[in-house]
Amino acid sequence: MSADDKIRRQLTDAISAALADLERVASPEERYQGASWLVDQLADGITAAGKLRGRAAVALRDEENLSLAQLGERLGLSKARAADIVRDTTRTSGPPPAEPAAAIVAVIVTASEGVLAVRRADGNPPWTFPGGQIEPGETPAVAGRREVKEETGLDIVAGRILGKRIHPQTNRQVIYLAARPARHAEARSVFVGDDADVEEVRWLSRMEADDLMPGTYDAVRAYLDRDHRRHTR
Repeated sequence: MSADDKIRRQLTDAISAALADLERVASPEERYQGASWLVDQLADGITAAGKLRGRAAVALRDEENLSLAQLGERLGLSKARAADIVRDTTRTSGPPPAEPAAAIVAVIVTASEGVLAVRRADGNPPWTFPGGQIEPGETPAVAGRREVKEETGLDIVAGRILGKRIHPQTNRQVIYLAARPARHAEARSVFVGDDADVEEVRWLSRMEADDLMPGTYDAVRAYLDRDHRRHTR
């Protein structure tokens, strides 16, 4: 068995085993959380594998002094595709950039009571969605559940990522994560869990959210509009 075949077999077996284990989890919420974690890990793996593939293609070109047409032929690609891989790889080569600041997750927890918000102790901004820094090894979903629990005492089920942006005031990457209260949680049972950073926790109506958080990201605002219509039908 070649090294390539061995890697394929190992990866296929690992993914199949993980999916089989998730199918056996009794709780739908835990099954959902596990599947979300697996999706995040696979996405990270695809990104890392793409970078490795690009470096290998460039190394092959340099070692054998191949033209782009020759490189494409060796790899079973068109000349244009080989050129794309080389260009994307060499563009990011050179000295490693400074370590970026860890991303922030902002959790958009919605329920029939409204959207969950916290009033920050430092007043910057006065009102915002619960969340915080994503720690090493955490996915946005894991970090979001941890931060909401710490700040508000609420257990949540993480949903999809609504969008990402570099925040115009902080210059930090913010990942906006949809969520809802866990089935066993009492949606109204929220409190200030981290009084060093949070002074108040409240469920806001759609109108209150616009008034207290006027700079809300457009993708989040659109999501809140859809959620509001769903709860007021």
